[in-house]
Amino acid sequence: MPISTFENILSTLNQSPECSPDSEKHLLGPFTYVASNPGKDIRGMLIAAFNIWLNVPKSKLDVITRVIDMVHNASLMLDDIEDDSELRRGKPAAHRVFGIPQTINSASYACWLAYQQLASIQESPTESTETKGRLLFPEALDQIFREELLHFHRGQGLDIIWRDTFRCPSEQEYIQMARGKAGSILRLSVKIMMAFSTTNVDVNYVHLVDLFGIYGQIRDDYMNLQSKEYTDTKGLADDISEGKFSFPVIHGIQEKPENTLILDILKQRPKTPTLKCKAIAYLKDITHSFDYTLSVMRSLEKLIQEETAKLGGNPILETLLERLHQ
Repeated sequence: MPISTFENILSTLNQSPECSPDSEKHLLGPFTYVASNPGKDIRGMLIAAFNIWLNVPKSKLDVITRVIDMVHNASLMLDDIEDDSELRRGKPAAHRVFGIPQTINSASYACWLAYQQLASIQESPTESTETKGRLLFPEALDQIFREELLHFHRGQGLDIIWRDTFRCPSEQEYIQMARGKAGSILRLSVKIMMAFSTTNVDVNYVHLVDLFGIYGQIRDDYMNLQSKEYTDTKGLADDISEGKFSFPVIHGIQEKPENTLILDILKQRPKTPTLKCKAIAYLKDITHSFDYTLSVMRSLEKLIQEETAKLGGNPILETLLERLHQ
């Protein structure tokens, strides 16, 4: 670089730092890799379902959908690093392809880009002038975003701490963890929608979202150990390989505390099928933890159905619940 570049550097410092399209492409490489391999879009269905009640204008709903998709995919990238996962949606996890430092930076960058997009709808005029009884306002978006990302990291952190300190949590502790880890991004989407709703502005939908978050986390834990589809996309019982205290595992440990088999296997963080299959058989046949997990899921499904009915019914939500039913 010629010395003249530095002699004139002061004239460039009045401008904001620039990022070329090529640099942007590389910065977002790991994020684009994950986003280009979409999942089942449960969150998109939930947004469509709640919009039956909230009627958010399409221009704003499109931005909200993009924001939630970006935050969700970024969270998956971080989750895969923290869990040392090999696969995500049937392909090598992003950090296996791009390395851990670049993947962390790309995920963090995507979250800030999502925040920037959120600011754009906060600045645009809202179509609803209804303020009487409104629970959330567009002016609260910053607070909503901060709070829910804090809840996400707290929930994710507790899951990691229990695993790494080898402490089995209680079911109540698990529920609080799930409200953060699984419920935060769902709450983020619905709270933003509530802030821009044109109907039912005085109705609180957060309790229903929380139920869905807890249900989704427990279902994910169940599927990880019992679903062939999950085995195909994430590997056989990778929660056991991670040493994770998932919902069926917590029940199995607490149901027969005198038997340390599950704890002993979790300590090994097994990568091969033998020990994982032994743990699954124990949870199935000895502690009946999968039956118990299914019964809890049925109870949560019933609560979700009852809460949905109280709110006036919702065909998309009802269809989604049927699809998730095991």
